[in-house]
Amino acid sequence: MQDVAPGEWPAKAIEVASEPSGAPFARVAPEAGRVRGFFPGERLPAAISISHAEGRALCAAAAWGPDRGLGVDLGAVEPRSPAFVETFLTPDEQRFVRDGPTAERDLRANLVWGAKEAVLKALGVGLTVDTLELSCLPEPGAADPAAWPMSPADGGWRPFVARCGDELVPGGGTIRGIWRPLDGFVGALAAR
Repeated sequence: MQDVAPGEWPAKAIEVASEPSGAPFARVAPEAGRVRGFFPGERLPAAISISHAEGRALCAAAAWGPDRGLGVDLGAVEPRSPAFVETFLTPDEQRFVRDGPTAERDLRANLVWGAKEAVLKALGVGLTVDTLELSCLPEPGAADPAAWPMSPADGGWRPFVARCGDELVPGGGTIRGIWRPLDGFVGALAAR
């Protein structure tokens, strides 16, 4: 490929590659020419995250460097055993799942789990840490979490807040994200 004029970004000039950890990143394709001042193989100042489940995929990208994290998760809504909920969800998350309508308990458990995975990707640690080090719940004040509508009429994304322990973020901290049901699946996006 010859040098590409400034302002032009043909799709074949951008490649998604993987870190040794498996985390994706964007770079100029090695066989591409210079693109807007970037050399072939050079990493682009963008954060990306990818998730897939059962033939579906969810991806997010943002124009910022690797020092800012981005994470997405997509998963099928599936039954979660009481042992799973007790082992991997915090007491507040367990209450959120338990106190919802019976028909929404699996959905709520999967929303929380997906949010945890998205946040852990945004932090760059994935599932290498204890999932009890963070608690993901609907944005406070948005509604009583026990009555929070899981299938909003507008089909929109709803905010959640992840409260992180000292093991994940020195001094603790919060990360915000969005989540929603998606036709038998749940999607979550978190940004650091």
